[in-house]
Amino acid sequence: MAAAASLRQGLGLAGLAAADGKGRLMRGVIALLMLTAAYSAMAQESTLAEDPLAPVDENDTPTPVTTSPTPPPQPVIVKPLVIPKNWREVFAAIRASDWPSAQAGIATLPDGLLKPVAQAELFTARNSPRVELEAVVSLLARAPDLPKASQLQRIALARGATSVPTIPREARMVPLGSAPRRQRARPIEGEPAAVQLRTALQPFVDANSPVEAEALFQQALPTLSYEARAEAAQRVAWIYYVTGQDEHARRVAQAGIPGAVGVWATQAHWVAGLASWRLDDCNSAAMHFRAVASGQAESELNAAGAYWASRAEIACRRPQAAEGLLKLAARSPESFYGLVARETLGMDKRLPELPNTAFERIERLPNIQRALQLIEIGEYNLAEEHIRHQARIGSPADHPALISLSRRLDFAGAQYWLAHNGPSGSRVPAAARYPLPRWTPQRGWRIDPALAYAHARQESDFRIGAISSAGAVGLMQVRPGTAGDFARARGETVGDLRYPPTNLEYGQSFIEMMRRNPITQGQLLKVMAAYNAGPVPVSRWNYINDKGDPLLWIESLPYWETRYYIPAVLRNFWVNQGLQNDGTPTLTAIAEHRWPDFPTRR
Repeated sequence: MAAAASLRQGLGLAGLAAADGKGRLMRGVIALLMLTAAYSAMAQESTLAEDPLAPVDENDTPTPVTTSPTPPPQPVIVKPLVIPKNWREVFAAIRASDWPSAQAGIATLPDGLLKPVAQAELFTARNSPRVELEAVVSLLARAPDLPKASQLQRIALARGATSVPTIPREARMVPLGSAPRRQRARPIEGEPAAVQLRTALQPFVDANSPVEAEALFQQALPTLSYEARAEAAQRVAWIYYVTGQDEHARRVAQAGIPGAVGVWATQAHWVAGLASWRLDDCNSAAMHFRAVASGQAESELNAAGAYWASRAEIACRRPQAAEGLLKLAARSPESFYGLVARETLGMDKRLPELPNTAFERIERLPNIQRALQLIEIGEYNLAEEHIRHQARIGSPADHPALISLSRRLDFAGAQYWLAHNGPSGSRVPAAARYPLPRWTPQRGWRIDPALAYAHARQESDFRIGAISSAGAVGLMQVRPGTAGDFARARGETVGDLRYPPTNLEYGQSFIEMMRRNPITQGQLLKVMAAYNAGPVPVSRWNYINDKGDPLLWIESLPYWETRYYIPAVLRNFWVNQGLQNDGTPTLTAIAEHRWPDFPTRR
C-alpha cells in the first residue's frame, strides 16, 4: 500500500506538472485512477508476505532469501591506443593481436620496403580484422612477390574479386642431393605369407628370442619367395647376433641368401659377414662383405661392405686385395666409411670450400632488401621466410647466391634447406650442406662447436623450431625436463628452447654430463650413443663382444637408430672440422681401430 501511494504521488505530480487547462487535468486524473487500479490488481497477485502490513498466514512458511546482493557495476577499462613509433613495434603489435595499434602504426609510418610486409602479416594473421577487397588488391599490385602473395590472392577471390594481380609462379622445389646415410631396408610387401610371418616374428624380435623366431621361420619357408626368405632370415639371424650366438647367426643368414638378389640378400650378407668376423673367419667375412659392397643397397652400406672386406683381406694376409676395396669405399668424402678409408689411404678428406658467390647478383631483389631490413629490427623468422620464398620464385642461377647469403647471415636452417632443395637446374656444392653458424651458447662454448653442430645437423636439420613426438625441442632436440633440471641446479629459468643460444647451452650441458658419466668412460662414441639413447642402454652395451674394436661395437648395437646415428654424427663432425681446416684426431683413432677419447675444446 505504501508503494502504491508513492506511485500515485509520483504520477499525480507528473500529471499536474503536465496539465494545461482543466481538460488536461481531468484526463490526468482519469489516467491516474486507471494506473492505480492496475497496480492494485498486480499487488494482489503477489504473495501477502511481500507487504509488511498484510496479515500473516500461519500455514505459509516464508521462503528464505538466497540470492546474493547485486554487485556494483564495474567500470569498463578501455585500453589506450598506443601508436607504434617504428616497424619493430608494428610487428610486435601484430604478434600480440593488438590490431588497432598495428593498423595505426601502418597508417602513420612512412612508406618503405617494410610497409607491404607489415600489411601482409596483418591481413593474414589469425583473427585479424576483416580486410576489404580494395586493400588486398592494392597490396598485391604493389608487392606481388611477397611470401604471403598466394594467400592474399585467395583472400581477394573470397571477397568477390573477378580478377587479381598476377604474382610470380612458385617453382616446384626438387631434391638437390644429400649426404649418404644408412637406412633401414623396406619390408617385403604384396606377399601375405611374408607379412604374416613378419608380424608373428616381432614379439620374438622384441624379446631377443632367436630359437622361437627360427622355428617360425622354418615353418614358413615353403610359403615364402626368395626375397621374403632373405628378409626373414636376416631378422632371425640378427637376434642371434645381438645375443652373441655368432655361429647360429651366420648359419641362419646364409640360409636366406640362395636365390635372393635384392636388398634383403645384401642385409643377410652383412649379418653373416659380421658374425664371421667375430668368429675370426676372415675368408667367410671377406666373401660376405664383398657381396655387400656390390649388392643392392644404399651407397653408405656399399661403402661399409667395401671397407670391412678390405679389413678381412688384410686379416687373411692379402693386402694387395685390400687396397682396391679401400679405394672403392673411399669414393665419397661425405660417407662415414668413405672418410675412414680416405684416412687409411692418406687421401684428402676435406670437402671443397663453399665459394663466396657474388652478393651483387641478388642484392637488388625486393625480397632480399626486405630480408635485410627485417634483420635490422630483429625479425629473423620473417627475413628467412623472404629468402626461402625468393628461391621458389627466382632463377635457378641465383640459388648459390641465396645459400651464400644465408650462410653470411647465420641462417643455418635456411642454408641447410636451400642446400637440399631448389628449383630444377640448381647446382649446389656439398659443403653447403654443413652449416657452421657463428652462434654462442648462453654460457659460452665448452665443447667444440663443430661437435655441437654435428649433433644439431642430425637431430633437427638446423630447424630451430623442431619439436619431436617425444617433446624434444630445437636444434639439439633438448627435452624441456632435462633443461629444467640443469636450470634449477643453476638457480635460473630455462628460457625459450627455440632460441639457438639457449638450446645450444643445454645441449652441450647434456653432452658434458654424459662425458662425465662413468658409463661412457669418457669415450666419444659412447657419449654420442648416450646422447641418442640415454646412459642406461649404454651400460648394457658395454658388454657387447666388440673384440676391443670401436667399429665392431658400433655395428653390433641392437638399436638401429643409435647404430646409424653415431656414424652420421661422426661424419658431420669430421666434415665440419675439415671445413674449418682443423685436424681430425678422432678420425685417425677410428682408422687405427682405437677408441677415440672425447675431444678437448679447441
